[in-house]
Amino acid sequence: MKVPRRISLLFFLGFFVAGSTALGYYYYFVYGPPLKAAEQFMDDMEKGDIQAVRNRVVVSSDIEEGMLREPTDRELKHLMSQPFERGRIVDQRPHEGRTRDFYYLVYREPDGRIYALIATEFNGRFRIVIPETPLTSRNRYLWDYQWTN
Repeated sequence: MKVPRRISLLFFLGFFVAGSTALGYYYYFVYGPPLKAAEQFMDDMEKGDIQAVRNRVVVSSDIEEGMLREPTDRELKHLMSQPFERGRIVDQRPHEGRTRDFYYLVYREPDGRIYALIATEFNGRFRIVIPETPLTSRNRYLWDYQWTN
């Protein structure tokens, strides 16, 4: 018995719509929040708005231990002391820490160097994690990262 062509076409369209919906939810609830936090952080850094940056960052002395705290005024002034030059996020890599999940946002500077901009959920919203001791004098908000494809 031959299956009507219309049924197979409707099945294909239904499968396509269900898959697209699932991918949309995944992007909106899983993939998107760390990227949105990074976008807001970069916007605030470009504006030079120290109060907005205070609400977008947390400080960590050891990223593996997951010990996070609010930044001090001195750390924020130190962070904002250099002019900000916006880079580009080229990839996102989730990393499971001991106490929380971190999202390594692979960040390419305008000159081509690769670093990590790290985001994590802190007090119910995603924030950018900056190192307590800056790893580079040029960009105090970036972490070293070895990127391989």
